[in-house]
Amino acid sequence: MADDSAPTVESTPTSPASSPEPAATSPASTGETSAPSPSAPPHEPTQGETREALLAHVQQAVPELRSSQDEEPPGGVPLAPASKSETGRYPDAAPSADGDLPEEVTPEEVAKYPPGTRRRVEKLLDQRRALRADVERLRALEPRAQQAEHVINYLRENDIGQEDFNRTLELAAAMRRGDFRTFYEGVKPYMQLAEEYLGVQLPQDLQQRVAEGHMTTQAARMFARERMDRALAEGQRTRQAEMYQQTTTAHAQQQLANSVEEHVDRWERATMAADPDYARKQAAVKDTMWAVVRENGRPQSPEHAVAIAMESYRRVNEHYRSWAPTARPTHAQPRSTGKTNGAAPEPKTLLEAVRIARESARA
Repeated sequence: MADDSAPTVESTPTSPASSPEPAATSPASTGETSAPSPSAPPHEPTQGETREALLAHVQQAVPELRSSQDEEPPGGVPLAPASKSETGRYPDAAPSADGDLPEEVTPEEVAKYPPGTRRRVEKLLDQRRALRADVERLRALEPRAQQAEHVINYLRENDIGQEDFNRTLELAAAMRRGDFRTFYEGVKPYMQLAEEYLGVQLPQDLQQRVAEGHMTTQAARMFARERMDRALAEGQRTRQAEMYQQTTTAHAQQQLANSVEEHVDRWERATMAADPDYARKQAAVKDTMWAVVRENGRPQSPEHAVAIAMESYRRVNEHYRSWAPTARPTHAQPRSTGKTNGAAPEPKTLLEAVRIARESARA
């Protein structure tokens, strides 16, 4: 006999089209985006519904997801949207190309900044204007600098000294202003050398030898030219040797200075490690070094420089010892009234106990 109270179960086919469901409120209509519950199981596509179709439905319902996915960078991390309040407050904060930025900041733009930022911006602008002025001055001097460099290179390549260059300029200036006497007196020695070299006239000593019949005029001309060539070559070798000597001397002095500095620094580090009070003496030692150098001359070697430093250090130590207070000698046995070395004897009477207690209180 069947129980009338048992519920009757009816089997109805489940179909998405035939089963009526309550209409869900979409996020786009309410303006709110509801986050999925972490405990809810993922949505499984039903029969006849693919994953692509489900994704299309979700993107159609939530347009923000589609725009964020379209702007997603290659790394897979979506870009955070710019703050509307910040963009509205600072319109120039929006990203733009460098070509769109003006060269100068307008006063209206500076007025939008906070006071501290405004002062920094104005300071940077002043520095920028000063640097621009310096650049303009350097650009104006650039042609002159190039001309000066060209002249210096020309003089160096043709082995023209400063004295010859200045004399040539003086002669050209004298000719330009019409002072022909100064020009003639300055050019005459050079003209005489040129005539002797070209054979226009013979030097005085060769003229005498030709007059005495020791050589012919043609031989005298050839001898004068060869003698002048040897003199010019010897002068050129002398100048090159002087330049080489100057370069070598400067290089050797630089090496000596570097070696002296290295050795003195090494000695100073060792002395500082051995003498805890050297930090207070360091300034006095350096001042004393100059006095020792004036007395004994500049250091000729690194060892000589270290010897000068050690002598300076010795003199400074003597001064420090003379400034220190004199140490007073201590007595071999302390003097005290009524006290003896070692333990105090045991009092035999009450009077002795009181006396010992009083002396201990005074001590």
